[in-house]
Amino acid sequence: MSEQTTQGTTPSAETPPTTTAAKIVLALQAVGIGVVIAIVVSLARLAQHPEFQAFYLGLDQMRTPLIAGALALVVVIASVIWIRPKSRTVLTAAAVMFVLFLGFKSVLRIESFSGGMVPRFAWRWTPTAEEQFVKFQTQHAAETAETAEVDSGIDVVARANDYTTFLGTARDGVINNIALETDWSAYPPRELWRHPVGLGWGGFSVSGDAAITQEQRGEEETVVCYDLKTGREEWVSRNPQRFVDTHGDGPRANPTIVDGRVYTMGALGQLSCINGTDGASIWTQNTLADPASQNILWGMSGSPLVVENRVIVTPGGGAGRAIVAYDAAQGDELFHGGDDPAGYASPALVQLAGQTQFLSFNGAGLRGFDEQGEPLWLHPWLTQGESQRVNVAQPVVVEGLGEETAQVGHVLVSSGYGTGAALLRITHENDQWQVTEVWRNRNLKSKMSNFVVQDGFVYGMDNGIMTCLDLKTGDRKWKKGRYGHGQILLVGNVLLVQSESGKVVLVEATPEEHHKLATLAALGDKTWNHPTLSGNILIVRNDREAAAFELPLRQTNEVAATTSSQP
Repeated sequence: MSEQTTQGTTPSAETPPTTTAAKIVLALQAVGIGVVIAIVVSLARLAQHPEFQAFYLGLDQMRTPLIAGALALVVVIASVIWIRPKSRTVLTAAAVMFVLFLGFKSVLRIESFSGGMVPRFAWRWTPTAEEQFVKFQTQHAAETAETAEVDSGIDVVARANDYTTFLGTARDGVINNIALETDWSAYPPRELWRHPVGLGWGGFSVSGDAAITQEQRGEEETVVCYDLKTGREEWVSRNPQRFVDTHGDGPRANPTIVDGRVYTMGALGQLSCINGTDGASIWTQNTLADPASQNILWGMSGSPLVVENRVIVTPGGGAGRAIVAYDAAQGDELFHGGDDPAGYASPALVQLAGQTQFLSFNGAGLRGFDEQGEPLWLHPWLTQGESQRVNVAQPVVVEGLGEETAQVGHVLVSSGYGTGAALLRITHENDQWQVTEVWRNRNLKSKMSNFVVQDGFVYGMDNGIMTCLDLKTGDRKWKKGRYGHGQILLVGNVLLVQSESGKVVLVEATPEEHHKLATLAALGDKTWNHPTLSGNILIVRNDREAAAFELPLRQTNEVAATTSSQP
């Protein structure tokens, strides 16, 4: 009886299961395979779209970890579908991952993102930049109030070598008449002052004893004047507004100081004229009628340009608003022109192909305007798609190519997100403007860093790595020095580099090789702000703190501030 039972059950034990659950699993596997194939096909098609390519290139240093993470997720999902681990195993793994995630989130916060889109973390119990600044303000409130009572105003009369506007007088990052000592081991820079500041991504401008910058203090966008040599706060001009962005809140532009007046552009488009002596408001203009709908993604960043009695800005935001001029004394609008959307570079006055004109690297590309705001020519240059138009690096008019005449000129442009650089040849003959590309390549991708030109060579940051190019051909001479998305000033034959990490580095301006000369631990956190060199006083800042240093001069091998030595 038992044998019959055994024999009768043997065939059924060898028969493959045909239960409903098994059929469902097989169906799910088939669906899973179909979904994976559909995703791959969709991504392949999406990758051909310009907007997706712009987004992907914009991820910069995050591309590899994101791809690795996505592949890991696919592997995990595939393992669950095909291996079919026990439900208890899946639940245990999910629980562990969830607990790890909660633990990570409970002790760390994303403080910000680097220029390469890499998140920067901080312990949750450490104070934020704003909290540190509020604490500093509270501790020094009495001192600030005492200063306001006794001071009759700070001297803002410009002196030789003062740094009164963005990237210097020609807005090309070149500083002449200063020879820095490069042996900082033997002759180290001397720190003059250091303290917390409000949020902000612009640099300082200096005139006389006044060092002026823009800061976000709570819900007020402010213009703040400090004493150049002591760092003491002299006055604050306040405006109740705040630009908010995941990469950092607050104003972006540099002040412009002319004849004792300070002209500033706020991140939401408010143009202000302020008395440089005491901070009193003289006039304001809203360059954007509706900032919520007309402002660009990362806020107004172009510094005002003052030419004689006119203040020139490039806000975009509507028809006829690509360039706007205001009366420097009263603030009345004088003219406006062009329909281009705004970019992030600053307007410049240049002499090009025999004509004085305003140069604007805006959201449409590189545009020339005549002195009344009428568009002359445009070289289209689209970066990061039509939705973002991220043209940031200041264009540079270059000479020494052997054919500069009254009818021919050259301009170098560069942008990031995989776009690259180009040398443009601009001609003006028989009342016709023509722009052609002498060369164009991806050897210099200036995402948010400026570049400089000397003796036929270009020095800049190729997506965070210092690079030297031959100006005539665009060929790379060398690429070395991971300074991140920092900024550059050309001081004589020396490149003064403000690295994204906060360090200041001196690099020899030579096409032969990358030769680092000296390093200064100036700041200790993410720094996108441009450095300021007024005489031999260097002022640096980021969204946390500012500091000033006297740099040694090569002539005497001594620290002697040229700014402070004058009457």
